[in-house]
Amino acid sequence: MFVDDIDTDPRWLVIAEALELRDLDRASSTLDELAAQIGERHPRILHERALVAWEREGPESAIAVLDQLLRDEPTNADAHYMRAIACESADDREGMIIHFLETLRLDTLADADQDHRFHEQDLDLIEASAEQVMAQIPEEFREHLRNVPIVLEPRPHPEVVREGFDPRALGLFEGLEQGRLAAGEPSQAPTRIVLFYANLLADAPDDETLFDEIEITLLHEIGHFFGLDEDDVERLGLE
Repeated sequence: MFVDDIDTDPRWLVIAEALELRDLDRASSTLDELAAQIGERHPRILHERALVAWEREGPESAIAVLDQLLRDEPTNADAHYMRAIACESADDREGMIIHFLETLRLDTLADADQDHRFHEQDLDLIEASAEQVMAQIPEEFREHLRNVPIVLEPRPHPEVVREGFDPRALGLFEGLEQGRLAAGEPSQAPTRIVLFYANLLADAPDDETLFDEIEITLLHEIGHFFGLDEDDVERLGLE
């Protein structure tokens, strides 16, 4: 079987479906079949092995496989991202930031590639979807948000990621919460909500999913504006 045939082998779909259903034994056995054919060190085999280990025993159990994958393929952005989350789980903040920054660098390089460039209609769709979401917010809340702009940026700034922010986050609230803003408290940064369009487009396979992601992201960041912490927004289903 040629490389192109391997890339389109239906067994990869079997593995993806098994992972989604948490049928980890089926995922592992299908991986064993593919590995016997293309080798255990094939990058895609290692990536899926890491996912199976992650689902079976948690992020830290995937570290050894991810490290092997990154030794073989150091520019694998997804592997760096998974490694960052595994570091976070292991309370390794320094390692998390290193891999987060490398994820951002590689994702940004991919954005510059001709095949990954974003079209004006993509940005128009995100902007129109955001406006639609905001129009559905009750007027008493919308009034407080009148001077809080929603801006589009491709991905988080490296300085924010250097502070531990997820480079593949879909949105960010910056500035003062509503109560502190109303009290006239000074802020070093403008109060705004940022939507990261490159991350949104990478995360959504179709327009309907994109709208849903924009809606949940905006409501999440608006929750922060009104003083909700991460536990609050998760409890309300806005994670």
